[in-house]
Amino acid sequence: MAVLLLDQAWIRAALALVIGALTVLRALPGGRFTPGPMPPTTAKGDEVLRMAFERYAELDPATRPATEPYDPGQVRMAVALYGLAVLDHVDARMKGDRGREAVVSWGPGE
Repeated sequence: MAVLLLDQAWIRAALALVIGALTVLRALPGGRFTPGPMPPTTAKGDEVLRMAFERYAELDPATRPATEPYDPGQVRMAVALYGLAVLDHVDARMKGDRGREAVVSWGPGE
């Protein structure tokens, strides 16, 4: 009997509407549902971040000369540490690669 009741199209539409409304309520700031707390930081984690900032200080876009672009090996770490402001200093040739389709090679002869 329950299978026959749930097989109705109007019930599926109503369930989709309820689930969608709950998702929107959760996503809106100040909504009925609040997101969970952020995980706590630890002294060890803070120390690792401090060491990374010291080791990669030359990647800081605030102190890096505008004429010195990031090379491909530096971009990932620079974005991870200093955010998306790094992308303003990326070499123009690398930015042109963004629209290209990736080529997948599984090995020789394939």
